[in-house]
Amino acid sequence: MSLSPNEAVQTLGEIARTEKRSAEAHCYANASPGFILWGLIWMVGYSGSYLLLKYGLPRGINWLWFSLTAVGVVGSHLIGRYQYRHQNPGQQAEGRLIGFRFGMTFFAMFLFTVAAFTIMRPVSYAATGAFIPLLVSLAYAIFGIWRGLRFLYVGIAVAALTMGGFLYLREFFTLWMAFVGGGSLILVGLWLKKV
Repeated sequence: MSLSPNEAVQTLGEIARTEKRSAEAHCYANASPGFILWGLIWMVGYSGSYLLLKYGLPRGINWLWFSLTAVGVVGSHLIGRYQYRHQNPGQQAEGRLIGFRFGMTFFAMFLFTVAAFTIMRPVSYAATGAFIPLLVSLAYAIFGIWRGLRFLYVGIAVAALTMGGFLYLREFFTLWMAFVGGGSLILVGLWLKKV
């Protein structure tokens, strides 16, 4: 049985759509543990920030977040290594390249944040606590535009939750970000895992 040219074009189109969906699902599954890790970090960081502010120890916030960020970077690196260890050398090289690009992207975001805070000093801890999640939301949204709409949805949701807490729950903003911001990242990680 032979295919007509029209049927062959349709079949090739369906194969291409299936490959795209498969690659997208693989990307989501690989991102899932990172979302869970960083959701837990946000929960601990923002809860700790709330407690440090409540007990008059605001200088401890920088050390808390520095430590948690270091744990997150090391954890993200280990997750990436684990995900690619059983793959062929080509896929491992691709995974290292992706990891390098993510690392450099977040390093660029870090430098941007330092520059922005140098030029426009935040007027409150809430402003600092809102700026960084909004920057992360932007990164997720841009990544989603290129790699999968679910990342875009995550970026929009985290930005909306951050703005809502900042504008309407200023007194409890750090707790809001701990449970709603961190919790939403954990839920997204679980959602992406099931794709």
